Amino acid sequence: MKKIIVISYANNDQEALAGILGQSPDQYELQFAQDAQQAFRLATENDADAIIYDLASYPDGQLDHLARLSSRLPYVPSIAIIDEEAKDADAVLRSGVSRCVTRPIQVEKFLHHVRELLRMSTSGQVRGIPVHSLLQMLESDEKTCTLKVQSKDNSGLIFVKQGTVVAAETADQQNEDAIYSIIDWDEPAVELRYFNGMRPPAIQRPLISLIMESFRLKDERDSLNEKQEAQNKPRLELKHLSTAGNRISLDIGAKIKLEFDKMDTPLVSTMVGMIPNEYLIVTTPAPISMVQSELNSESWIIVKYLHMGRLCMFRTQLLKAINDPHDLLFLDYPPAIHYHELRRAKRTSIFIPCTLHLLRGPELYGVLIDLSALGCLCQIKAKGNAEIPSLDIETKIQLRCLLPGLKEDQELTAVVKNFRRSATETRIGLEFVGLQDYLKEVIEKYVYSVESIIG
Repeated sequence: MKKIIVISYANNDQEALAGILGQSPDQYELQFAQDAQQAFRLATENDADAIIYDLASYPDGQLDHLARLSSRLPYVPSIAIIDEEAKDADAVLRSGVSRCVTRPIQVEKFLHHVRELLRMSTSGQVRGIPVHSLLQMLESDEKTCTLKVQSKDNSGLIFVKQGTVVAAETADQQNEDAIYSIIDWDEPAVELRYFNGMRPPAIQRPLISLIMESFRLKDERDSLNEKQEAQNKPRLELKHLSTAGNRISLDIGAKIKLEFDKMDTPLVSTMVGMIPNEYLIVTTPAPISMVQSELNSESWIIVKYLHMGRLCMFRTQLLKAINDPHDLLFLDYPPAIHYHELRRAKRTSIFIPCTLHLLRGPELYGVLIDLSALGCLCQIKAKGNAEIPSLDIETKIQLRCLLPGLKEDQELTAVVKNFRRSATETRIGLEFVGLQDYLKEVIEKYVYSVESIIG
């Protein structure tokens, strides 16, 4: 139902106008005000579609109040009612009203003007089109209108006169600053409303300049936010592990990354073998032409790899490069490994026999090869087991095993987080569900004790 604000001084005049509007086949929601200030409040609170200002009901001139109201609500069309002898119709129209009628009111003509104003009030709604694209379309068509833009908790107005953006406002910004913000809003809903032309030009820049500046400011904000997020992001603690008396945890076939001093891009290599405390053997990254200049005995290389939820790295020197019988690099054995813990909980390698009970399926026998307070990795050999069905992620499993430091088997509930199967074995990553506090403490003490011994 369309909402109309009627401004009239006397109650009998208000009743008369209500009677006239009641003769329309359309139904209107009427609200009455005795002055322009009250009308402004009602119009903004109730999102009025039109205003009827009965100037003839006032003993003194109201043109200043009318002009001020038209300027404050340039998107609401209005009709002024005047006495033919008392008011200059041209002066009234210059005050921002859309139509001017004289007393005595001709009912049919008056209602026709009201219906016309209400059609002008809102000409359409647009979703899914960026504001800057819509403004370019309006510029091409030389349209005059007000864009009422809503996006989440934001609301703003853009005033367009013959295709040119003349002013804009949001709750806390005006004109160019408001335009830059509105163009950047996500998923805007735009309502095309009336514009009476009473908002003086406050934006002088052409539309394309406004759009480009909005994009530039957005890039600046995004860059600043990214830097702020990077600064606020918790830094991973760099830890160190001596290799003295310890074999590096790099299995044959493991993928590693090599970073050469004079190259910007890391290259992928494969672990071939090692003699502990002497050297490592890895494949020469392909294409060999990229690293040819680096393959001398004085080159320094940073080696990075993932192991047991850790990002491990060390700096080493190239001892020798050979191309027969294969392209291989011999790297100096590092004295220490540096690493970041990537996982939420510390974990350690382990070997604990276990059984897995599926809700629908056979009982499986395997071993836990990795353990943390949050979960474990279970290895199940194909030989000696029933056929292992494929398990969906989040499948619930009952796990029975003897945890280190306890004398009795424990039955633990877990859900599947990853599932990998080969011809000889299946590995199931499990996350504990509802693990009792004392069992969590047992596991954590064991993991930390192992780390203190090997660290």
